[in-house]
Amino acid sequence: MPKTLTENFVEQLKLCKVTSDETVGIIAELGQKDEYVTAAVAAARQLGAGALVLHASSLSNPMLPPYTADGREVAPLLAAAGECDIVIDVTVGGLIHSDVRTRITGNGKRMLFVAEPTDVLERLIGDSDLRGRVETGGNALRSGSTLHVTSAAGTDLTADISGEDLPITHQWGYVDEPGRWDHWPSGFVACFPNDRTAEGRIVLQPGDALIPWQRYVQDTVTIEVEKGFITEVSGNGTDAHVLNDYFEAWDDSEVWALSHMGWGLLDRARWSAFDVYDPRTLYGQELRSTAGNFMWSTGSNRFADRETPAHLDVPMRGCTVEIDGVAVVRNGALVQE
Repeated sequence: MPKTLTENFVEQLKLCKVTSDETVGIIAELGQKDEYVTAAVAAARQLGAGALVLHASSLSNPMLPPYTADGREVAPLLAAAGECDIVIDVTVGGLIHSDVRTRITGNGKRMLFVAEPTDVLERLIGDSDLRGRVETGGNALRSGSTLHVTSAAGTDLTADISGEDLPITHQWGYVDEPGRWDHWPSGFVACFPNDRTAEGRIVLQPGDALIPWQRYVQDTVTIEVEKGFITEVSGNGTDAHVLNDYFEAWDDSEVWALSHMGWGLLDRARWSAFDVYDPRTLYGQELRSTAGNFMWSTGSNRFADRETPAHLDVPMRGCTVEIDGVAVVRNGALVQE
């Protein structure tokens, strides 16, 4: 019997170590995802915790320009959320790349983003085994110097990941430590390579994914990368034209930059999700987390002081990912050793 949304939130808040002496803050947009707000409040109360709902008129970015950030709601939002022990983000687009997230977690608060349908949340909920795999991947990145990604289709991309301060994102789907942010569900590890060091070529094949467009690539696309920026997108089909049109629409050189890179570790995640579900009901975490996918992104990178509302995540199949010549993913499959 599938669990209700409230029952799933109860299980998740237990993973997040919510206790009866804590206050759970829920950040939402007025009139959006009300069922998530109701479930989060009910779950907090079942665990004996307090619950505070913070509604903003709008916090989500548009998919295309024009866009001008309106920061009037940020200061009072932060003031209220800062008094909570854990913050649940159920906004439509998520506060992933915002100052709100950085300042909340920077003050030692836990923060969790929730966007997927109920059955996806239940099926892909995290556990300690997943956490262990993610942390192992993070250790491999932290000890490495060069990330090298290849594929039979022609991808050949390198990036400098050297340095003790390499920013690494560990996502196992729950927040059980002070200052931690995560996205329920999740199961991947990624790093932000040293800025402007990515070099080479990425070749997208039919069946790779474009997020947040929530669709599969239809045509072969070749992407040239120099000094961390996309310099050319070419191909004979629709996808190359659409990607160029999207990047050019922002009239901003920052949208052409490469951001984070990593691989999926969640064996329960299925690549078929965009066809099985209505893709517009999904945030795309299932594709991001599929075991053995290589995922790279464009645009925002707070570690390089690069902020732009234009941001694509691109999970790819069939790649080999090596760190200093040692494969962690080979031809789209995790290397177990």
